[in-house]
Amino acid sequence: MSRPRLLIWSVIAALVFLGAVWAFWPRAIFVDVAQASIGEMEVAITEEGEARVHDLFVVSAPASGYLNRIEIDPGDCVAAGETRLADIYSPAAGSFDQRTLLQLRAAAQAARSSLRAADAEVHRQEAELEHVMADLDRMRRLASSGTISEQALERAELNSETHLTAVSAARSARDAARFDVTRAEATLIPSSAPSTDDALGVTAPVSGQVLRVLRDSEGPIAAGEPLLEIGQSSDIEIVIDVLSEDAVTISRQDRVRVRGWGGPDRWAFVDRIDPYAFTKISALGIEEQRTNVVAQLEHPASGLGHGYRVRADIIVWQADNVLRIPMSALFKTSGGWSVFVVRRGRAREQSVELGHMNGRMAEVLSGLSNGDVIIEYPSSQLKDGSKVKARPREADSSDTQIIDLGTIDDAVSFRDPCGEDLPMVERRQTLDPSRLAQMTTDQTETDEGRP
Repeated sequence: MSRPRLLIWSVIAALVFLGAVWAFWPRAIFVDVAQASIGEMEVAITEEGEARVHDLFVVSAPASGYLNRIEIDPGDCVAAGETRLADIYSPAAGSFDQRTLLQLRAAAQAARSSLRAADAEVHRQEAELEHVMADLDRMRRLASSGTISEQALERAELNSETHLTAVSAARSARDAARFDVTRAEATLIPSSAPSTDDALGVTAPVSGQVLRVLRDSEGPIAAGEPLLEIGQSSDIEIVIDVLSEDAVTISRQDRVRVRGWGGPDRWAFVDRIDPYAFTKISALGIEEQRTNVVAQLEHPASGLGHGYRVRADIIVWQADNVLRIPMSALFKTSGGWSVFVVRRGRAREQSVELGHMNGRMAEVLSGLSNGDVIIEYPSSQLKDGSKVKARPREADSSDTQIIDLGTIDDAVSFRDPCGEDLPMVERRQTLDPSRLAQMTTDQTETDEGRP
């Protein structure tokens, strides 16, 4: 083989070899990276809640009767003891069919006959009493002259007392018969519309706002039937039902972030944890034991009404200067939790000891340092020592880095719909950028939870 041809084949072989080496040479794996950073961290229990008026007054009908139409609408303001809410009239007598009417008339005739008989009995007893009293006078005169014995006089006196008692009983029977006639005749009074002269007015027991009208139509009503609900729209509390296992981690005065109600986020604090749990069926059909946690708003929220749905984050733990990493960087190993740390362009497996976790971030107790670069969402291709390269991140307008350090002014002005502006105490807090970003994050962001 000639020398030039040998040289050509040698070059071709070298190129093939270099191509094979290049093809099978380990390439860097593109990964998402993040940094371990020191900042504020919190653990919160996130559940749905309901806003309700702290003191809800249900106004009921004080007596049975005929209710006039209620003209008050929800949202109207009422004054205690002054605003007339409803009028209840005495019920009208009912109408009778022919059979019932004949029976009532017969009963009235029988009552009148009994009255006449009782009156005749009274006259008979009074006549006999008059005769007995005349005999008693004669017996006394004869006894004084010694014509009759003392025993005969005593029998005459006893006879007079007996007739006196009989007359009194006959008169009482006549009175009873007269009352029976009155009762029987009252049942025959024809039906008529209720009179407005004897209306029973229902006034507002407290000052506030009408929240709901339960009965506004005119018609008969029974005593105790609810008419409407009244409350102070400025006195709103938040009721959150949480799992009983989460309730034991909540303490009074824990801060609560109220959001997702259509207005800006509000702060509240835990006022009461009910000691009684109830069974609730979840959307998946699972029975859960839950209990109510009641939170009081630090400032009234204008527009938040009774029965409105809210999202509540009950902060059960919070700390500053915590070394934290995203939960997406963690994976389980036989020794516990681990992460991949990027060192000199290669992924190095590193065991870590964790503290609190909130579903997005994890507190690192040992194994990492501030500023360490870690890999998020590690794939099965990653091994200890794999060559990696950071994947470029797309610009995110909601990145927390664009939010400057500042103050959040919690001073609010709440206008009571039934009064003047309520004076609010101004309260200012200085927050670091991480907390500021977390409080201003869009409501559609994934809710924080507990692992």
